[in-house]
This record gives sequence, C-alpha cells and structure tokens, in this order.
Amino acid sequence: MHSGFKNLDQYLAKYDKFIISTHESPDADGIGAELAFNELLNFLGKKSIILNSDPLPDTLEFLDIEKEINILDSEEEVPPDIDEYAQIVLDTNDYDNIGSAYHILKNRVRDIFIIDHHDAGDSDKFDTNFIRVEASSASEIVYEIMSYYGKDLTFKSAQAIYTGMLFDTGSFRYPKTTPLTYRIAARCMELGADPFKIYEHLYESNSLSSFSLRSHILATMEVLQNGKMIAMKLTPDMLRRTGASFTEGEPVINVPLTVKGVIASILIKQDIVGPVKVSMRTKGDIDVARLAMEMGGGGHKNAAGYKSKLSFEETYVKAIESMGRFFK
Repeated sequence: MHSGFKNLDQYLAKYDKFIISTHESPDADGIGAELAFNELLNFLGKKSIILNSDPLPDTLEFLDIEKEINILDSEEEVPPDIDEYAQIVLDTNDYDNIGSAYHILKNRVRDIFIIDHHDAGDSDKFDTNFIRVEASSASEIVYEIMSYYGKDLTFKSAQAIYTGMLFDTGSFRYPKTTPLTYRIAARCMELGADPFKIYEHLYESNSLSSFSLRSHILATMEVLQNGKMIAMKLTPDMLRRTGASFTEGEPVINVPLTVKGVIASILIKQDIVGPVKVSMRTKGDIDVARLAMEMGGGGHKNAAGYKSKLSFEETYVKAIESMGRFFK
C-alpha cells in the first residue's frame, strides 16, 4: 500500500476543519479532485471549505453543481476561525503555486498536506504527503483515497473525477493512462458521468473570443530545430484585444504537437496581472519535468512549466535556449 494513505490517515486524525485548494488558473483535474475530496471529508464528518485564488473557467462551471467553490481574493473572505483550519492542496506540490490565496493563508492555517501526481524531485515531500507520480491525475488519486475510506461516488463526484482524468490524460492517450484509469472511468460512467457531455463542456464550448485569441497566439509561431520544435507567445495585449481569458489561451500549447515531425512545443505566456510563465509539451523521451524543476517549477515528463523572474522577451529567449539541450 502506498505510504500516502498512512500519511493522510495521520493528518486527518489531527484536525476537524479543512480548507481545500488547488493551483492558480485551476484546470479540470484540480477542480475535479477538489469537489470529490470535499465530498469525502463531509462523509468522514469533517468540516471543509474549498478556497481557490482564481475563478472557475466557464467550461468547468458544470462541475460545481452545489456552488461549493469559493474564491479567496481578500482577507474578508477568510473564515473567522481560520486558526482552527488545516489545509489540503491538490494537483500541485508547491504550496506557493496556489496563487494569491497563498499569501493570505500561509501563516494562518494550522498545517498543510499535499495530494499530487507531479514529480517533486528528490524531495522530502514524498515522506509526509500523498504524492504518486505514476498516477494519471490528482482525480485518480482522490478516487483511490475515497475507495480506501469506503466512500462510493455520487453522480457529482463521479462526473468530477471523470472530467479530471479526461483532461489530464489528454482524453486517455497520455503515457500515464493505465488500466486502472480506465477502470475508474468505467465506474464513473456507471454512476452517471456522460463522456459525450463532459467532452462537449471541456472542448466544444469555447467562446468566440477564445477562438480569436488562438489565432493571435498561432500567429506568433516560430519554427525551430529543423521543424522539430515550435515556440509561441500569449501576451497581456492579446487578452485585452480579444477579451478572452488567460485560461482560454493556455490549451494552444498542445496544437503544435498535432503537426507531423514536431516533438516539442513551448508557450511563453503572461496574464494581464501576474508573472511570466513557460509551458512545455513534448513527445517521446524528452523529459521537460527536470528542466522545469531546475527553473523552480515542475510537472510531468512530457508536460511541465515554470514561472520566470525575467521580462517576457528575456524569458522567451531563455526558454528556447534551455530547450535546445534536447536537440544537440
């Protein structure tokens, strides 16, 4: 049995009130894992509240059936008895990656526990949290945790977990997709998760402004390494001009990998307010997780990213240079 179960047992035994959070710019896996884990805590008789830094993307609003997700954007949103709460962070192993909520909560919660599937490097985080890097998604881990505690899924949690796994496996095609992933998906479907409707929400419900933003991003395309790598930009000015949200532009990182011969894609991006970020996607044995960790970020072998302290253009040049190591 994974050591994470024992770690979680000990953590849950110590506290009765919990704040649940995921990373900034939340995606389907982070949201799906949060909703399902909140259901588990209620089943265990714990008091819990979901507090995120950023609002749900429009395409994920269908998951929040009971309006459980709260946005913590000021001190006034903090529970008055905050000193009685411990925190559980899902889908990231860097606590400061939860966004602005980090600065509000970091010195006020009693303790922090991480549930994640990203590589944390040679870190002692593995010893005290629940990090299983071979899992397809945080949602998959949460399903295993719910099974461990004898909690079956409701329609709400089944839909949330299926959506999280679908998103983080690239529609069940990425390398970490396993027979277990499919078995969990089957169980979710038995309980009402509708593959067609979920796919439609995720990938066929984009706004016209997001379509316009995509065209702007693709127009910045630079073909490198003899056609094996493509670099692109997502700038604050593009967001202002199109009216699209930052999260609507992020999926464009995957488009270059649909081109024959392209094995690496980089997107340098910045929201209207916030740091410059680098997203990397690759095929085959190109391990960008290690590169991301060198830069203070993390992720998976073929999908990783990091924040930069340099200017946008300096970051762009540095990111292309760093990726060059894989083509020597």
